[in-house]
Amino acid sequence: MRFLARALSLCTLLLAAGCQHTAEPRSPELTSESVKNLTQKVADWQIEHFEEQGKYRALPQDPPDWANREQYHDLEWHNGALYAGMNQWRKIADDPKYTEWLKMIGERNDWALHRRPYHADDHVVGQFYLALYEDFNDPAMLNPVRSQFDWILENPKTGTLDWNAENTHAHERWGWCDALFMAPPVWARLAKVTGEEKYLDFMHQEYLATYDLLWSEEDQLFFRDSSFFDQREKNGENIYWSRGNGWVFAGLALMIPDLPRDWEQRDFYLELYKKMARKIRSVQRDDGTWSMGLLGDPAQYPIKETSGTAFFTFGLAWGINEGILDRDTYEPVVLNAWQALADAVTDEGLLGHVQPVGAAPGESFPDYTEVYGVGAFLAAGSEVYKLLESQETANDQAAKPTVQTFMHNSGWCWFQDPRAIIHDGQLIIGGVAGNGIGDAAVGVYDLENRVILGRTSLHKHFDHDDHNTPAFFARPDDSLLAVYARHSTENKHYYRFSDSDDYLSWGEEHTLESGEPVTYMNLYALAAEDTLYNFYRGIEWNPTFVTSNDEGASWGDPVHFIKSEVEGRNRPYPRYASNGQDTIAVSFTDAHPRVHGTSIYYAEFRNGSFYKADGSFIKNLKRDGPLKPSEAERIFEGGGGGFRGHELSAHNSAWTSSIVLDEQGHPHIGYSLYLSNNDQRYRLASWDGAQWIDREVAHAGGRLYEREASYTGLITLDPSDPNHVVISTDVHPKTGEALGGKHQIFRAHIGEGQKTADIQWEQVTDDPARHNIRPMIIPQESHSVIAWQRGQYTTYTDYYLDTVGIVY
Repeated sequence: MRFLARALSLCTLLLAAGCQHTAEPRSPELTSESVKNLTQKVADWQIEHFEEQGKYRALPQDPPDWANREQYHDLEWHNGALYAGMNQWRKIADDPKYTEWLKMIGERNDWALHRRPYHADDHVVGQFYLALYEDFNDPAMLNPVRSQFDWILENPKTGTLDWNAENTHAHERWGWCDALFMAPPVWARLAKVTGEEKYLDFMHQEYLATYDLLWSEEDQLFFRDSSFFDQREKNGENIYWSRGNGWVFAGLALMIPDLPRDWEQRDFYLELYKKMARKIRSVQRDDGTWSMGLLGDPAQYPIKETSGTAFFTFGLAWGINEGILDRDTYEPVVLNAWQALADAVTDEGLLGHVQPVGAAPGESFPDYTEVYGVGAFLAAGSEVYKLLESQETANDQAAKPTVQTFMHNSGWCWFQDPRAIIHDGQLIIGGVAGNGIGDAAVGVYDLENRVILGRTSLHKHFDHDDHNTPAFFARPDDSLLAVYARHSTENKHYYRFSDSDDYLSWGEEHTLESGEPVTYMNLYALAAEDTLYNFYRGIEWNPTFVTSNDEGASWGDPVHFIKSEVEGRNRPYPRYASNGQDTIAVSFTDAHPRVHGTSIYYAEFRNGSFYKADGSFIKNLKRDGPLKPSEAERIFEGGGGGFRGHELSAHNSAWTSSIVLDEQGHPHIGYSLYLSNNDQRYRLASWDGAQWIDREVAHAGGRLYEREASYTGLITLDPSDPNHVVISTDVHPKTGEALGGKHQIFRAHIGEGQKTADIQWEQVTDDPARHNIRPMIIPQESHSVIAWQRGQYTTYTDYYLDTVGIVY
């Protein structure tokens, strides 16, 4: 009876509606909000009915023996495709419930892949596991995928991909085109989050094997598998299954963003994507959908099908959003397709007309669905929303700058500078990966075109420690110098020089030996002396410097710069600034705030001597020895007390965060003050030419983690305008009210003498899942950048952070 009713329903639909399901009238107005609302409706319906998915499952009218309405296992490919789409949707949904739902699926399955160790279908859930790992940095989300893929690398299958061959390896390798959605994006993302290219190498090797077998250069489409080589449509054309090519096309859109910009094989995937896009555009039907057999006569496919259509819509919209496809050419294709998809959604939110499980063109029904089709729809809705939203935002002159990702997997500390610079229209960033090979790396971002150009390792296996971040200096010949060191575990610095026209290409690594452990590199040049300074922690664990008169090609002997006065092996923590001509400004503490109630001090170093902000002489370095805190200007007096335990800081201890010099050479210092583990404050001290104006400007919130009670999200000042201040805090900066557990970025212009109650803060981020910490401002005439770290931060050796920010 079920099949009879469906057949009658189908006949009625064909005769009366021309294959169009019109469950409810649709608004002719297509906006980003209408797309978002419909996508949410479908997502909510699917989650609500997830545990009874069989009830709504599309089955062929003459089903094979394996077709049934039993619940799919969480880890089967059908659900894996749903999760892939849900992962795209959660990023723009503005509701954490979709992320929590995916986390629930992962947790109840121990973040494992499915049963068959080689089969691509059983790898697809790894896509959302690794995406969540990027957000939460939970090793449980990473390790099962990594362990299984490492095993595959050690035990690869190498047999034929011929579908019908005896002893074929078509199933253990990627012998059918659907596999190019299921597995390659997981391998690419694993390479991205670990920094290990071996995963990319394997992915490319296996992808090429499938491409060489199934790609038709003549028709610019993929055969589903080798058994289709001799099959034909009724019009004599080759059979190219819509959903099969949709799998490939959507897989490319998921994978290409994770491919390194400087990877030599990336262009292959971009060109393949563009070839498919052109062909897909050329065979779209008038109703906005694609026939289940792409080159067949549309009259032979009178029923619309939404899974292939949704995958194509997602892929094309993504290409427009990324600037790969011409908007004027492809946007009408996308919007026509989206309207057809919208027409297939019932009043309740069920996506109809999804072809049942199969491997070739087949059937679809208006009142039945499949979870993989819903995944495709959610991915499509997410990209169409961004497509329309970007247009609407472009028309809004008051729109906020968009947060951009500048570099992936790139943690930094704040005691080395400049850890990011702008040079020749490019943002160059230093960082240390928090996982994988833990490399000290350079990332390059094109500010004009707003695109990541690539990442290169300066030193692999560099301890997963954010204190080891490189600092940069732009040399007169336009090459860059990068200097970096481990966190006081070696007696040497490392340094390398880039090419003058390619900041992803670096020469051989050099070392500079030292008699004591070193860390925290800071590079500042003084033109009046024709000297480049590298300030670091060195002699007696105190601030030290070496100098170069040939832009870093050679270095002099270490010089003790500031000497601790606190008993034991204690060290001042400095931050440096320079006017670039004749003065180095330094703000510093007398010790670590965990062991001493630290104060904030200031001095200027000029012509070999130390001075106060008013120009009064303190001492000569060569004649009188290194500066002691008691000899400098004390800007803020700390509590002075001692150690109270590893999970506390000393009472009223301050820690320097940022220092800049204004156009008049007056110093401005941003620092934090510890009151308790859950209550720290940001303060700003400014020299006005006659006196220091020191005041509290914001609530800084709680500590970042237990063992470093004075670690805040940080305050930073704009070198081009010290009144422009950016902070990271997990409470409202004005009231101290909790924000939900994660640090967010705020910015303000702070007038002279303004205090916490007077300042109006603009919230830049609202990210419930990730910390946004450690901002810095990099000004330039054409483009200025606020950059910060976004992700998960557990300790200085356990983090997963991307460098992100806004260009203004």
